Parts: sequence; structure tokens; C-alpha cells
Amino acid sequence: MLKYIDNKILYDYNKCQQCGICDAICPKHAISFELQHNGTHKVIVDNDKCIRCKRCVNSCPVNKCEEYKNYFDSFKDKKYFLGYNSNDKVRRESSSGGVCKTLIIEGLRSGYIDGVYTLKKTDKYPYAEGEFYTKENIPDYCDLPNSIYHSVMACTNVNRIERCNRLMIVGTSCQLRALEKIAKSRCNELIKICIFCKQQKTLDSTRFLAKIIGEKINNDKKFYAQYRGTGWPGIVKINNSSLPWHRAAQLPFGRRLWTVPGCDVCGDSYGIESNADITLMDPWIIRERNELGETLITVHTEKGLKILKDIHNIVLEAKSYIEVEPALSLKDVWRKQRLVPFFRGEECGDKIIKAGKAELRQRKLLSCIAKKLPRMPILFYRILCKAPDFRNKILK
Repeated sequence: MLKYIDNKILYDYNKCQQCGICDAICPKHAISFELQHNGTHKVIVDNDKCIRCKRCVNSCPVNKCEEYKNYFDSFKDKKYFLGYNSNDKVRRESSSGGVCKTLIIEGLRSGYIDGVYTLKKTDKYPYAEGEFYTKENIPDYCDLPNSIYHSVMACTNVNRIERCNRLMIVGTSCQLRALEKIAKSRCNELIKICIFCKQQKTLDSTRFLAKIIGEKINNDKKFYAQYRGTGWPGIVKINNSSLPWHRAAQLPFGRRLWTVPGCDVCGDSYGIESNADITLMDPWIIRERNELGETLITVHTEKGLKILKDIHNIVLEAKSYIEVEPALSLKDVWRKQRLVPFFRGEECGDKIIKAGKAELRQRKLLSCIAKKLPRMPILFYRILCKAPDFRNKILK
């Protein structure tokens, strides 16, 4: 998070959402990044180079005020689908049936969209970066990463976006907010695809998973990681060892450990405040583990509905709100929103303060146990996940 105070640009790591837009937007290259042991970056501002244009401050997604008052009012009226790629191989090898990759690739192949800003795979940590694709450089399915569970500064290459008619941008809600101003200025029509997100992870989460399966991530951060794919919910593979994802996700995600600090100040998991057209997420609870996979799609706009129906190779199964409600995590998103003022350092009631402090204590305790006991049987971590969640009990 960047703020303009006393004629200087000041940085707050504890509220940084790791989007990287500040570097991309700076006209004087006064911003650089310092890679941390946990895989996140600290922003370094050279105030001697800085001309105080405040573009970085204005683009920072944390500085864009969110309003959650009526956030959940329209969910019963939205349209929902289970979707997947019509090709079983693509469906199996992609995260959650491959809808996100299909929208990008088949949208470009069909000419429905002229450009897409999304992530591409790289061979250097964090093994993904922002890329602009057009019909002249359409990616293959293997060029696009599956879900990534360590921090990626997705917006650093936003200046690669060229002028086009219909542009699609893909990212979490904070990334969409960061990208929006530049993206809007370079197209006639903007389509926003939100990847549902309650918590980005630091590299410490992957280090924990590596230890569980007997692998190690060295300090040079050279390792192979596959998050998801090979059915649903898929696997996590680190170097030469793998673990079923439903087991791997229990402790880091179930108990919100090793979360990027800036995620605590965002409650817009669905990208509604970012004006997303559709949100893509996993069909937890409502679907059993299977060899292929599906994406749960929440449609927010008529534009979002049209793109789903116009782009080829996506199979859609319409679902009612009652059918998908258990998978939407609405109560958990609500609890996360309630604690945003606490993590922002704003004035809040005693109940919120109590819940926020309990959340921090619980994370600290569980991450300490996990760090000291990384090779316990999976049953041990399941038991940890069954322990009372103090945040939820206070906010119930």
C-alpha cells in the first residue's frame, strides 16, 4: 500500500496486495521491488527520483474504497453454472475443468475478443508473470498456468496492453482494480473475469506442503510446482512428489495460514466492487472428487452471460442458487469483510477487535505447530482443522 504523506510516497507492507501496479505506472522508474524469503516483495520508493505525480497511490487497489453494505443482496438472483472444457484432456489437466483457460484461448481463436491480459508461465520464480495476448500470439493451453498458490505480481507488465476493440482482463479482485484504469483507456469494451480469492499465499505455504511430502524448497527458490490439475480438485506436485489437493489445502486454506498481509484488508472475494462480469471458483461441497473437474461460475452481468454462451468449447450446466449456495462461501466472505476495519487499523467495535486479535493468535499458534511438526500423518492436520475457529465463534 502506498500513501502520499508529507510530500513523500510511503509504503506499508502490511497492507500490500502484491499486485505490482505501482512499478508499472511510475513514469520515472522510482519504484523497485525487494524479494523476501517468504516469496513476497517489498516496494522500495526512491523519493529522490519521484516527481510526486501520485499515479502509484491512485492506482494502488488498497486505496480504492470498497462498500460491502449490500454485497450479498443480489446473490439469489444471479445466474450460476458448472462449466468445463469439452475436451477431456484439457479438462483433466487444467484447474477446475479449464473454464478460465478456455475463455482466454477460444475467445482469441474465435475473434470474440481482440486482446487478453492474464498470466503466462515462466521458468523463474514466481514462475508466472503478466502477459498480453492477441490473435497474433494466442497461447496454447500448456502456456497458461493452473491455479498459483504463491504470490505473483500480476500487473507489472500492464504496459504491454495494446489498443484493441474488446479486451479481457483476468485476475483476482485486487488485480482487476489495479488494472482497470489502464485497461479501460486501451479498449472500446472491457470484459473482467474474476478469480475467486479469499487469500493469496506466501511461499511459506508451499514450503509447508513440500515438507509434508518430503521435498525441500531452497533459498534460491528454484523448484518445480504444479498446483491443481489431473482431475478435481487435483494435486499439488513439488519437484518429484505430489499430494492430493483436498489434503494439501486443509491447513493452509482452512485456517488461513501464510496469507499475504494485504489480503486481510480486502473483502471483495467475488470482484463485485471491481465490477467483474463473471467469477470463477471451485465447486467445493457440492461436487465429489472426480477425474475431470468443473468450474463453478457466478454471472454478474449480461455481458458475462453473453461471453459464456458465445465462446466455443465450454460446456455449461445451469444451476440454481439453492444448488450452489453451499459452495459459495458467503458466510466466510462475510466474516472476512467484518474484520477488514481491524486490519486496516480503523476504528471498530470491541467484538471486531476481539475477533481480529483471536484470528492473529490462532494463525501464529497453528503456523508454529505446523513449522515444528511438518512430517506428521495427514490425520494430525485434519485434527488441527477440526479445532474451534475462534474468529468464527466470535463473529457467528
